[in-house]
Amino acid sequence: MTESKSPIMLKHKVHLLGPFVVDPLYATNSYLIQAENLNILVDITPIQILDLLKIAIQKHLEIHQLTHIIIQNVTMSHINVLIELIDEGFKGVLVTNRYFARQIINANLPVSIVFIDEIKYKMTYNSKILLQFMPMVFLPYPEMFMTYMPSTNTLFSSTLFSSFYTKNAIATVDFIEKQMLQFHRSMIPSSEYTKMPLRRLNQLSMDYIYPLYGYPITTQIVTEILDYAKTMDFYNTTFIYKHIDGEVKEVNYIEIINHMILHLQTQFPRIELLNMFVGTPFSLDNDTLQLKKSSLEGYKLWNGFFEHIFIKKGLRWLAILEPKVIKYTSDYGVSLPAIYQSNILAISRQAEELDKKRDELETKVELLTDQMMQSKEKLLRCPITSLYVQDVLKEMLRSNFKQSLPTGKIRGLILVQLNQLNDFNRRYGKETGDEAIRNLNYQIQQVKSEDSTVFKQTGPGILVYLDQVTPLELQNEAVKLRNGINDSVLFIEKVTASISIVSSDEVMKFESDEDKIREFFNLLEKRMIMAKTIGSGEIIDKTSKMGSTEEGMVLLVDEDEISLNMLLRIFKRINFAVIIAQSAVEAMELIRKNPIDVIISEINLSKIDGFALKQMLNETKEFKSIPFVMVSHNKTLDNIKRGNTLDVDLILEKPIIPEELIGHVKRFKDRKAIV
Repeated sequence: MTESKSPIMLKHKVHLLGPFVVDPLYATNSYLIQAENLNILVDITPIQILDLLKIAIQKHLEIHQLTHIIIQNVTMSHINVLIELIDEGFKGVLVTNRYFARQIINANLPVSIVFIDEIKYKMTYNSKILLQFMPMVFLPYPEMFMTYMPSTNTLFSSTLFSSFYTKNAIATVDFIEKQMLQFHRSMIPSSEYTKMPLRRLNQLSMDYIYPLYGYPITTQIVTEILDYAKTMDFYNTTFIYKHIDGEVKEVNYIEIINHMILHLQTQFPRIELLNMFVGTPFSLDNDTLQLKKSSLEGYKLWNGFFEHIFIKKGLRWLAILEPKVIKYTSDYGVSLPAIYQSNILAISRQAEELDKKRDELETKVELLTDQMMQSKEKLLRCPITSLYVQDVLKEMLRSNFKQSLPTGKIRGLILVQLNQLNDFNRRYGKETGDEAIRNLNYQIQQVKSEDSTVFKQTGPGILVYLDQVTPLELQNEAVKLRNGINDSVLFIEKVTASISIVSSDEVMKFESDEDKIREFFNLLEKRMIMAKTIGSGEIIDKTSKMGSTEEGMVLLVDEDEISLNMLLRIFKRINFAVIIAQSAVEAMELIRKNPIDVIISEINLSKIDGFALKQMLNETKEFKSIPFVMVSHNKTLDNIKRGNTLDVDLILEKPIIPEELIGHVKRFKDRKAIV
């Protein structure tokens, strides 16, 4: 039994009912909450040990005094258990998910039912939140959930944090952790399934964790168990064998290959894996990166997979997979692929002949290469959502634009932004704002179509890309995303989403793929500004009438991505259109095509510097009068003199003060308009 430490909440008590031993591995727990005038039973036992549960309940109260039963995890015998509890006098309310509620309704049981989603995932009493319900998606069944009691900082965690049970064992922290790992490995295919619910628990205070199975987690070890749960790393290999006719077994090579692909995902970008297997017998699912089927079978499939990796990527990729391959061969008797018996061994013998200095040099090179790959992967992923960033989407678009579309099909891009994000950051802090972005990503993943791909915008939004869809399908996807977010209960407060849409047919007038991609994102940004100007929950596409929301157009010339992104945010904030060039040659091309109001250029550009760019403009009649601002980390006297010679309007030193730059640009733009 545990009691809240707060004097106000002394009436709130939690009684542990159990553990009830089901078999040598499993012991199940139920919990009785006595809060205010409510008596709430959390989780019920299997039918074979129901008598033990009834005895435990009756130590505290009679069954007819129960006001609620919360069922988080569903088993086949729960309907029979409920029938007996009703016969014993239970007349309260059943709180559960829709899946189990449907079974109760079909069984015509005389009991009141409340769906957790209908009560907005919380139970209140006297206008105060008594319990909060948190969906767990697949741990291991759909629609499961956990229950959190704020007054006692108690989590009723269902299968998460559950463990196998050994009677009379000394339940040390190390012992519980091992039993937890074995339990979770037996229930779900991968530790990835635990990441999202664990992330949701980060912002909760927890003194007790009460799981459905195994050992309750007391306040003395809560922190250690939470930290351990976040580090659990496993991929369930229980099904590496297919059983035929109940006796003969054959190796499930597809399952093992999927484990190899999962490991490669931790080392290399997702798009690199997808591209490596395009047009091969190992075609991967675009969404999950899983191999579903192949024209190869048996050992040919297994051997061919590694031969293809060796041909495409060489030894490094084989070396990364080698420890896992050896584990399968030693632990499960899976045959070693031929490539590891021939090329690897031959090259290993050659490597042994190299002198010590050569070995040390190669080790350093490999270490640097690994570090570079890890740094590259970090740069390609958003640290908040783990989504690939906007630049990866641009690479995908460059590839896709080279492929023709079927008649009536388009490529579409949807930008989604939370209207309340700035308010969250201001009122609650950046950590809450980041959590809102993570929840936005999670909500989008739940409602998006299978064929869409999600990326993190260089900004506050999330991008959803659809290839080969109809205009109606693109519009319906945007509506589905908007409605799913507006109805979501994941956020700290009610939120709404603004959405902008662009389709590939709008940019086909441009000849180069780079211009098409640039216009794709320019239109997306303009329409998002319009969506937020009109009001919350707007969807703006090419059919919407665009007002003139832009104050002017600025050309940024710089090779520094950080500097470009900073300036981009500054000018979007004041409704200026922004065009980016990373060289003087590219800048000249853009100036000829666009009505530029102000040019802001870094002095130090490779090949042709900012001064040379200004000199090129001065030699033209139509462009020499465009206001020209130079920026640099080194504002020297020589640079100032040279700038004056070329009629540079202004030289600013980095880091730039936004308000100073904004003031200058607005004045330059107004001056150009008068001229």
